[in-house]
Amino acid sequence: MGLQKNCLLCSYAGLPRDCLLYSCAGLTRNFLGTSIPPSLQVLITLRFLACGTSHRETADLCGVSESAVCKIVHKVYKAICKLRKDYIKFPAAVDQTTYKLQFYEYGNFSGVIGYAELYRNRKNWFSINLQGVSTPTLQFSNIVARWSGSTHDSRIFQNSSLCAQSEAGEHSGVLLGDGGYAQTHFLFTPYLHPIRPEQQCYNRAHIHTRGPVERMFGIWKNCFQCLRNTLHFEPRRCCIVIVATAVLHNYLKQHGCVNPPNEYYNDPHVPMELANDKAGHAYRNNFAVQHFS
Repeated sequence: MGLQKNCLLCSYAGLPRDCLLYSCAGLTRNFLGTSIPPSLQVLITLRFLACGTSHRETADLCGVSESAVCKIVHKVYKAICKLRKDYIKFPAAVDQTTYKLQFYEYGNFSGVIGYAELYRNRKNWFSINLQGVSTPTLQFSNIVARWSGSTHDSRIFQNSSLCAQSEAGEHSGVLLGDGGYAQTHFLFTPYLHPIRPEQQCYNRAHIHTRGPVERMFGIWKNCFQCLRNTLHFEPRRCCIVIVATAVLHNYLKQHGCVNPPNEYYNDPHVPMELANDKAGHAYRNNFAVQHFS
C-alpha cells in the first residue's frame, strides 16, 4: 500500500493519528514475517473496531482480500487482548485514596473506588452481558465479558475475582452499583423506596456518583462503532472483541487522546432491589445515617 492510501486509512480508522501511530508501533512486533505490512494489519483492525464496517468494505479500501481482512482482524484483536493486564487494572492501595477523593467530587459519596455497571444496548437485548467498573477518570478498572445475556447482574459480580477480593478485604473502599446487585458491606446500591431524609440524600449522592460510568460507556461506544452493530462472530470471539475495545479505550485515555463527541449511556431498565442480604441492608442504613444525616 502506498503512503497516500495508508494516510487515507488512518483518516478512516476513526481514531487520532498520533494514537494510531503509537498503537502500530506497540503492536507490530507481533506480526512480522507476513506479506502485509504489520502497521497496515493494525490499521485494518482499528478501522473495523472504530467504524464497525464490513470486512468487504475494509478489503476494498486497503486493496487486500476479504479473507485476509478476516484473518488479520482476528489475529490483531487477540494480540490487543493480551495487553489487558497492562491497561485495565484495579487501583492499588495508593491509588484508591486518590479515587475516593475524585469520586467524592461527583456526589459527596465517601469511600468510593469504582462504579460497577452492566452494559446493555439501546434495545435492551444482548447475547453477552458485559460488566464494567469505572474509575473517576472514565477508564475501565475491571471488565467481565463472558456471561450470556440471560445472566443476572448480581450473579456476574458474585462470580468475579473483584467480588472475591472485596470479600477478602483486599480493597479499602466501596463499590457502587444499581439495584440489580445485592447490597453488601462493600457494594452499595440505591434504596428502592427512600423514606427517611438521609436515605433520600444517600440516593441523590449515589445518582450523581454514577456520572463517570455513564460517560465512560458513552465514550467507549462512540469511539468503537462495532459495538453498535451485531458482531457476526461466535460468542467467545465476541467477548475477545469487547475486551479489546476496552483495552484500547483505556490506552487512548492514558495517552491523552481527545475523546469523541460524548453520548451518555443511560440504561432505562431499573431492576428491583434484591432483598436477600439483611446484613448488607443494615450496613447501608448505618452508612446513610453516618454520612447523610
